[in-house]
Amino acid sequence: MDRPIAADSWQEIRLQVLERDHYRCVSCSTPVKSAEADVHHLLPRSMGGTDELSNLITLCDGCHAAHHPNLAGGLARRVIERWAVRLARWLDTEGKFSEGVGNFGPALRLFGKDRFREGQLPIVLAALSGKSVLVVSPTGSGKTLCFQLPAVLRRGLTMVVSPLKTLMSEQVSDLLAKKVPATFINSDLSVEEKQTRFSLLGRGAIKLLYLAPERFFVRSESERARLKQTRPSFIVVDEAHCVDQWGRDFRREYGRLKEVREKLGAPPVLAFTATAGREMQQRILKSLGIEDAEVFVRDVDRPNIALLRWRCAADQRAVEIASLLRLPQLQGQKAMIFVPSTNVGEELQAALRSLGLEVPLYHSKLGNAWERQELVKRFLGQSKPVVDQIICTNAFGMGLDVPNVRLVIHWQQSASVEDQLQEFGRAGRDGKPSVAVMFHSGSSVGRDISRLRFMAEKTVEAAQVLALDREQMLEQRHHQIDQVSELMRTRSCMRTAISEYFQGPKAIRRPSLSVRILDWAFSSRSKTRRFQACCDHCNQAEIKRRGRAGYVARVIAG
Repeated sequence: MDRPIAADSWQEIRLQVLERDHYRCVSCSTPVKSAEADVHHLLPRSMGGTDELSNLITLCDGCHAAHHPNLAGGLARRVIERWAVRLARWLDTEGKFSEGVGNFGPALRLFGKDRFREGQLPIVLAALSGKSVLVVSPTGSGKTLCFQLPAVLRRGLTMVVSPLKTLMSEQVSDLLAKKVPATFINSDLSVEEKQTRFSLLGRGAIKLLYLAPERFFVRSESERARLKQTRPSFIVVDEAHCVDQWGRDFRREYGRLKEVREKLGAPPVLAFTATAGREMQQRILKSLGIEDAEVFVRDVDRPNIALLRWRCAADQRAVEIASLLRLPQLQGQKAMIFVPSTNVGEELQAALRSLGLEVPLYHSKLGNAWERQELVKRFLGQSKPVVDQIICTNAFGMGLDVPNVRLVIHWQQSASVEDQLQEFGRAGRDGKPSVAVMFHSGSSVGRDISRLRFMAEKTVEAAQVLALDREQMLEQRHHQIDQVSELMRTRSCMRTAISEYFQGPKAIRRPSLSVRILDWAFSSRSKTRRFQACCDHCNQAEIKRRGRAGYVARVIAG
């Protein structure tokens, strides 16, 4: 062997050992590849063993496991992963699997995971194959891993477009803790700090870069030029509903990301949102210029939440809500009442007070920041006196993840099916039986609808967009209101109607054998739990027998 025995790095030492042993296990003579071979210390380091070649031998996984019985499980798992990847690639006649597939095991362990959650693997495979994707999946379902893992496995930089500075900071901190080079650039940074980060980008030292969409349109021509030079491998669009020009955030720069993508070399786009129906999905894809993207809709159906549409006049709703809040089965559990506006919330609060119930109201104008935060802590059980029941506007409820919310009440229908799903999705986060009660007037006209249309008009008037866009925006808002109204009145299974709104009619798509092998090796499988309660249509006989309040009580009792 021509190489000198002395070596400066472990990688160099490994290569010398492998070459000396002719890339074969010295115990059983099994051929091994450089990337897969195990180099074993005859005398362990913990007992004074060194990295000298005379103390090192080449072993296959099986023989290595025999020397380390306490690690045999982990070593055996890695053998299974390697053979699963080999078999999947052999069966992959279309050549869809990239080289990164072979590193799923190490990459998952880098992120502190043992396996993919159910449904994550197809998204990652699509991204690694170079496709653009749109993922519609609830908060907390593991969307972040679906773009961070492909970013790590693929060469080059990944740009993450995110609307919130706090979210950028949290994710970058988490990545740095895992030793993944990541950073963000925003207006909070000093000129010197920005220069340092741009310098790191220029040297290819950053794997993930977080920034707001407005960053692509700053006045500094130098900053824009530096971003343009990066030529990212992926553009990730977080909170992709903001791309929709009729979306709730009206971030105009989100609507220009197609233009940004073209200037950056048209890399694949990985777009993620918690909720978007089929119509919004198509608008998002068109806005981003990725009409051929693969769309994944996950976990829209929440089978543990019974859905109850309740036709009731507005002046009777407080009485019905009070009867629900007093249910013995609800005591010690959480309940949320969504109202369309602060005024409606105050009226409901006063009506419940007159009925002997004191329920706090959370809204954006409540006192100061400390008071709002204190009420949140009381509802979370982090401060006393604890609050179990709360009236809230949409802004409050979307920021919470309280596991034991057993009952969500909508004082009236939401402004869109997307909002309706997000709101009643606050219930049953722990997977236990819960109920969503949705009051409505049973008509496509009336005070409920008029209120929503008035609020939509005010929101659109405040948007800084062109008059033509404002007209289209208002038309879209009205259309969304009508869709919810129709959902409230339809005489069919509400669960099915909601699923079809987001996914269309169910179609069984059987994955290829190669994908099923990878799924077996790298993904976990959740046990399907069956629930008796579905919705007011499917359970109408029981509702008629027990009454609506009795039905709610039985569901909560499990």
